[in-house]
Amino acid sequence: MDFLTEAYIAQANRLLRLPPTVLDALYESAVIVRGHEGLLELLRQCKLDALSETDVDTFAAAVEGYPKFVADQETYLRSTMGDHAGMFSVILLLGLLDWMSAYYRSQGISEDVQMDTLDDLLIWMKHHYEEKGAWGLGNLAWLLNHMGGKLHRLGRLQFIRKAFDQAVIGLRNVNNGQVILLSEQGIAYRQDGRVDGTNGQWEAEQGWTSNYEQTHDSYTGNPILPSGFAENTTVTLSTDEWRIVIQRGDSALEIHIPEGSPMTPQSCKESVARAISFYHDRMPEQSIASFVCVSWLLDPQLAQLVPEASNISAFQKMLHLFPVRSDDRETYERVFGTDKLDLSTAKKDSGLRRAIILHVESGHRLHGGGGLLLVEDLSSIH
Repeated sequence: MDFLTEAYIAQANRLLRLPPTVLDALYESAVIVRGHEGLLELLRQCKLDALSETDVDTFAAAVEGYPKFVADQETYLRSTMGDHAGMFSVILLLGLLDWMSAYYRSQGISEDVQMDTLDDLLIWMKHHYEEKGAWGLGNLAWLLNHMGGKLHRLGRLQFIRKAFDQAVIGLRNVNNGQVILLSEQGIAYRQDGRVDGTNGQWEAEQGWTSNYEQTHDSYTGNPILPSGFAENTTVTLSTDEWRIVIQRGDSALEIHIPEGSPMTPQSCKESVARAISFYHDRMPEQSIASFVCVSWLLDPQLAQLVPEASNISAFQKMLHLFPVRSDDRETYERVFGTDKLDLSTAKKDSGLRRAIILHVESGHRLHGGGGLLLVEDLSSIH
């Protein structure tokens, strides 16, 4: 339990970069845990000492039960730690820091990348403080991606390498480079081209279901417009002129967008380019075909609510949008700090907030969206 000592925490903060107020809360929480046999027993049950020699996949399997374990102990943690109960998750992450540092060294990843990646901890601790009035961490599951070497922040954006798992198929024309997305077979859409069930709205009778067929000679399916809507029409593409460049199961990089500095087009492009080099250097045997992002920022409606020159518009233009089943909760959480919008009390102190309020008052519903960027097209982004 060396990671509970004040000396360890002070040294660890070189990587965590917690400000004094938050660092003091961590010191205080560690003192509580060190002096309570029941809390120490909880840490022992997590078997942190058994993780030292594990690889990334084994590590992920070993820690995947932590979030439920902590949630199940909520009442006990409140009774033993009081206002510091939310810090138990941070203590757990502290116990994983040595593994993370060893992994980064073994992969030749710089401490700068590690520190940038760990900056997400403070971001989410601030969310906990705003919600609970005390320092802590409410989404341990997300931060385990960082500690386990799955997620890396490279410049403005974060990336996770995983198999592409969206219901679209990307094809490129071998002659002129044009890209078309087709929907997978059997996806239920509404008449407006959104996935059925978006915002909890279903069209069992009025909607339609996609078709896709691949033969030796052709690909036939429903196209997805670059603006992010599925079309209830069918196109047939010749295999002589078109090739599949991304489909379910292919290796891809997920883009995640941390809070922080503005998402300028240049910073996003530089981050994506850096990711290609970063992952190629470490896994040259696994080629990356695409980047994929699912986010509230990719709602096609937002492009109509913000200036054309805005960073949101620019980010959407980097990608070929596609629909996903989603709702407005993430939008409200990120823009207004709550997943439910109260029009009578919502703040109107920014252009985006005012535009969203007017949009909702007009009877519209916001939602998330997906976006695809093929690696081959990165050089054409302005």
